[in-house]
This record gives sequence, structure tokens and C-alpha cells, in this order.
Amino acid sequence: MEGQRALTRGPDAARRPRTGLTRRRLLLGGGAAGVAGAGAAAAALTGGDDASPVALPPLSAGEPRQHAWDATLRRDAHDNVLAPRFHRLLLCDLVADPTPARARAAEAGLRRLERALPRSAAGVLVVVGWGPAWFRRIGVASPVPRARALSPTEAPAIDDPVAIVHLAADDEARLDRVERALLHGGTLRGARGSVSLTDLLRVRARRTGFVGAGLPRARQRDVVGLPGDRAIDRDAPLYMGFQSGLRRNQATEDDVTIAEGPWRGGTTMHVSTIELTLDTWYHGVDQAGRVRRMFAADATPQDLERRPDGIANPVRDLRDVARRRGVVGHAESMASVRRDDRPIILRRDFDSRDGDAAQVHFVALQRSIEDFERTRRAMNAARAIDASAGVGAQVNNGINEWLNVTARGNYLVPPRARRTCPGLPGWSA
Repeated sequence: MEGQRALTRGPDAARRPRTGLTRRRLLLGGGAAGVAGAGAAAAALTGGDDASPVALPPLSAGEPRQHAWDATLRRDAHDNVLAPRFHRLLLCDLVADPTPARARAAEAGLRRLERALPRSAAGVLVVVGWGPAWFRRIGVASPVPRARALSPTEAPAIDDPVAIVHLAADDEARLDRVERALLHGGTLRGARGSVSLTDLLRVRARRTGFVGAGLPRARQRDVVGLPGDRAIDRDAPLYMGFQSGLRRNQATEDDVTIAEGPWRGGTTMHVSTIELTLDTWYHGVDQAGRVRRMFAADATPQDLERRPDGIANPVRDLRDVARRRGVVGHAESMASVRRDDRPIILRRDFDSRDGDAAQVHFVALQRSIEDFERTRRAMNAARAIDASAGVGAQVNNGINEWLNVTARGNYLVPPRARRTCPGLPGWSA
């Protein structure tokens, strides 16, 4: 929104089959939510799908955090991280009862994928998150709350899938191949065995998108919500014309990593879908006005040129800003929600033309969902609304006028070693 490092077991332990685990032990262990029934009872008597566990390849070397991408990504001349160009968000439900054997098979697939392609935008980046629905299914208290509306002007659908898979890469065709192999029954050339998750998960909803210079312009035609008579700037990385994720206006991966507790080394993820209506953004507001609304009421286009790594946003009295300027900036409104003088969320948003409509799929990482909610509430700039007749809940209030949140969802992102079926009784990688 603003302005646009290990819990693995050794390789030998990873290879040892789990011969002592049965479904009956799982049931007796208190993790029977959603598992009991005739099918489960039959599996307990026969050994079920736990009888011949899948060989689990060792976890590949490297960063133990799923969400730690930045060291692998390109940077511009000002040391701003450049996001992978293409993205997929796959919201998933369970296809079968969650068992240790199915979790093991899914984890084996992810490890084979990592050995076939580098964990980078030049290969593929994968994050698997788990929603409150997963924890309800296994009878464990969820470490993340169900999502909710965060502004008086929004009424989003609440996403509540079991899991979400975020895929990203610079090559769109490669991303398509990985998606098919993971969740649509395909195979992946170069992988030593199946990478499929389809014995555990099926896709409920699919969201796609892109970010990078030239991509919004190239994908502008016949998109509802974009001006039909004006081309997006040739070098713009996003539909609104500005670069997201400037270095000074981003949390670091360390900032958003859970530092202690059972999910140490992981993070939380919030995903929103936001419709864009940008005709008046381009026809009713000039470039100077767009800068003021995106950044701060006194920001200028020249400030952007002087600080390509991000404009500083000191904490201000937004009531005073509204009275004096008649407008409040988007980044300015969230300046008070910082830790060590940095934002408390790490944004990985990207544009989309899903359904031939202009959208942002907003992906935010943070230590806790409350960090996201605090940031989003600050974006409402509630104190400024009553201070000036010109500043409303949406009008002259950052970029709120052009955004409509249609969906929200919250997820836990465990560290890599625990990314599959976290908390499932009887299972550890």
C-alpha cells in the first residue's frame, strides 16, 4: 500500500520412512476433525495410504523462509527490488482427508520442484499459505484470524480457502507449466518425479497478474476500468503509473518474519482483490495531482526524480494537512504506522486483467495480521475527513477514490521446513 533467516531436520532424518504412524494413532491424538468416518475407519484397519510412505527428498539448501525472495531478485539502479514479472494466486480446497501420507507426498512434490527449478524469478518462486479453514479442519486454533472489512466504504467477499499457493516468475510460459504440473495434473520437464499437489489440494479460484515496465501498457486494451483513449505510460510498471515497493517505503523480509513462538521463521499473508476505476485518475487529475494523492499533499514530480528510492514521509497531523492542502496523500496517511522508521508490511502487489477488468491483487506480508489491519485502517485517514469539506472517505483522500476492495483473505506462511499441512497431528517433514 504505502508509496507504491531454520527448522529443518537433517537429510538422513528426512529420508527415513515413518513406519510407526497409523490413522488410528492420528484419531487418538486429537486431530480427527474432518477425518473421522467410515473411510477413515477402514483406512485405520488396513493401514490406508500411510502403509507405503512416499520417499521424501532432502530439503534443498538455501533460505529457510518461504517468503524470503529479495536476495534472488533483480534490482534497479537505485537498489529498489524489482518484483517477478508474472504471478499466480491459487486458492485451494482439500480434495481428500488430510493425512500424514498425503502431506508427505505434497511436500515431496514441492521439494522436487525446487530441485528442478531454481528458487528465483529466473526459475520459480513458491509460497504456500494456510487459512483459518485449514486449522478448523484439523481442530487446531488458527494463528491468523478470518479476514474482515477494514473500511466503512467496503463490503468485500471473505476468502476462506484451506490454502493459497503464490507462484511468481519472470517467464510467463514457465509459470504456466509450473502451475499445470502442481495443481492441474501436468508433468514438469526436468523434475525427478511428480511435483503434483492434486492428491491433497484442488483449485477453487485462480488469480493472475503482472508487474513491470511496459506490461500494463501492453495489457491495457479492452480492459474495463482503464481509459480507452489514453495509453498507460510506456515505462509504467503498474496501471496507476507509479512504482510500488520503493526501498524507503517497504518493510524488509526480516521486519515481517515472526521472531518467536511456534511459527518462528514464518510470516503472515493478507491477500486482497481490488477493482480499479482509472478514467478520472488519468482524465480528471494531472500528474502533479496524482503525485500528491499517491505520496503526500506537498509532494511534487520533482521530488520523485530526486528520490527514486522513495520519498520520506514524516508523521504529520492529518487534520492540519487536510485544512491547509485540501488533500491527503496515500503514503502520508500511513506514516504513523511504522517500526524502526519503516513500514510494518512488505507489499508484493501486482496488476491483473482477470475477467477483462482492471484489478490489483494486493499481497501483504507482516509479522501479524494486526500489523496489516493497523496499516489499512491508517489508510482511511479518518481524522482528516472532518477537518476539511474537501476531504472525504474517498474524495481527495489518497487513492481511495479509485479503489474498490472486492475480496480479502488471511493466511499463515510457515517456514519452508513446515510449509505443508502445518499443525497436522502425526506429521512433520
